[in-house]
Amino acid sequence: MEQKKQKQSTKKVILLIAALIIAAAAMFGIYKVFMPQGQAGEKEITVTVVHADESSKDFTFQTEEAYLGAVLKAEKLVEGTDGEFGMFITSVDGEKADETKEQWWCITKGGESLNTSADQTPIEDGDQFELTLTEGY
Repeated sequence: MEQKKQKQSTKKVILLIAALIIAAAAMFGIYKVFMPQGQAGEKEITVTVVHADESSKDFTFQTEEAYLGAVLKAEKLVEGTDGEFGMFITSVDGEKADETKEQWWCITKGGESLNTSADQTPIEDGDQFELTLTEGY
């Protein structure tokens, strides 16, 4: 009788784990279907870099890339490290973020914060992005 209860308990745990795996796979599939897609074809974008001293510099790029990260890397405007959420930008236009000061590069589009990394940010013709050195996590 004790052994029968143990087998039932093990079956429940296995079914729960299987259900969680299926749910995670479904969520990933939904994300892939509905994630923002970049526009195909030739386009022009502008990237404004705002440095720590609050000076700014505009860069205009002609590209056929679909995502911001690919443009920034190809134009050698940024350096960064790849992580599970895409590229983490560590340096822009020669200015490196200082981790001891809790500095990081914030990406905005038309002044609005983005919830995606540069690698996952789709671009369209005429887009304007800002890379601002920000202090404090």
